[in-house]
Amino acid sequence: MGKGEKPQDWKIRQYYEQQELIERMVKVAEYREVAPTYENGYGRRPDAINFPGDFKQFVDDGAVAFHSSVEKWRNPLLIDQVKNLDNLREGWDLIIDIDCDHSFELAKRTAKLVVEELREHGIENIGVKFSGNRGFHISVKQKALPRNIQGEHVSMHYPRLPRAIVSYIRDNLEDDLRKLVREHGYAEDMKTEEGEDPYQVTDIENDWGRRHLFRMPYSLHDGSWLVSLPIEPEEIEGFEKEQAELEKVSFETDFMIECGEGEATNLAVQALDFIQEKEEEKEEERKKRANREFERPEDAIPEKYFPPTIKNILEGLEDGRKRALFVLLNFYRTVGYSWSDIESKIWSWNERNKEPLQDSYVKTQLRWHRDRGEDVPPPNYDSNGYYKDMQVYEGDPLEEKVPNPVSYAFRKAKKRESDKEDEDVLECPYCGKEYKRKSYYKKHVQQCFE
Repeated sequence: MGKGEKPQDWKIRQYYEQQELIERMVKVAEYREVAPTYENGYGRRPDAINFPGDFKQFVDDGAVAFHSSVEKWRNPLLIDQVKNLDNLREGWDLIIDIDCDHSFELAKRTAKLVVEELREHGIENIGVKFSGNRGFHISVKQKALPRNIQGEHVSMHYPRLPRAIVSYIRDNLEDDLRKLVREHGYAEDMKTEEGEDPYQVTDIENDWGRRHLFRMPYSLHDGSWLVSLPIEPEEIEGFEKEQAELEKVSFETDFMIECGEGEATNLAVQALDFIQEKEEEKEEERKKRANREFERPEDAIPEKYFPPTIKNILEGLEDGRKRALFVLLNFYRTVGYSWSDIESKIWSWNERNKEPLQDSYVKTQLRWHRDRGEDVPPPNYDSNGYYKDMQVYEGDPLEEKVPNPVSYAFRKAKKRESDKEDEDVLECPYCGKEYKRKSYYKKHVQQCFE
């Protein structure tokens, strides 16, 4: 049989009929969702293997490979019938997926670094297996994690905690991996607009989601036709793909290794602290971007660039007039209108309301906002009690993308001004060549002058 060539059907069947393999498959599949793979793709989901007969039936039906869920369920067959999966999930195991199509040697070095990182955090019982193609899977059983976190069972912290752990490991190993990638001659492949990213070359995947699947230990890989073979962590460096050929495999090693209670507690705590810090940094950056985005323009943005939702409010309302006044006062001021213009527009708007607000209320609000002395954007589109509850939210394609009515007006105005610039014909003062795009014109003039 040639490299990567599919074995004959009888050989695949003979492999899966081995009693020791069946016992290992049933053991790993306990409480997990299982997805068999056939010649034409995945079988139906959800499915499960509760007994040896279930596995044998999949093989009889032509299954060539098997995936199972990271998560454990009270009853996997109920997954599609339950709205809140947190109520059905009993737990989950940590599976770290290393994928490298540049170099199998680099994949091995990456896997070794991950194992060393886990051990530095006090974890001794670590499972490792060849993925069956380009990388490795590394496992830590849930028992190693703290039973409760922030007053909730660890099962409730999926997928946030595994994402946090993998992100924390990626951050710790980034410099070492950058050196490794260079050593293996793939420095060019790391380059991005933000700098060198080793995970462009050798990835430690962190895209965990609900119902996340991984290839089961001792399953065939339906591409390479190699076995997803468990090995000892110490065997990573010397492992060769030929060891995972179907005819050479024996069932000596577990992938889900029994572990001590809570031995991964330190890793979980460090990862949660790390992700909390990153989330705070992102929130701070979001606020900075918002402040930059909402910087009041020198010239007021014309009404033709206002979002449809604001235009709906300006037509006059029957309900929600006080909330609408609050929105309009903040909106007009943030998009550059003077107080005299704002007052004029607010009084005109109030007359269009089915039942105008009392003059005394409008005067009080105008005075309060003027005396406040700062420009504050109106509530975001997703704020409770406002646009959608007031039944004025239009939700055109741009409104669905931006967080705030002011963002909409700024983007519309900027785009139209940019389009207008592009429509103007610009003539080079040195050679007379004409350009429609200002950016091209400037570049040409500079070159022409030089």
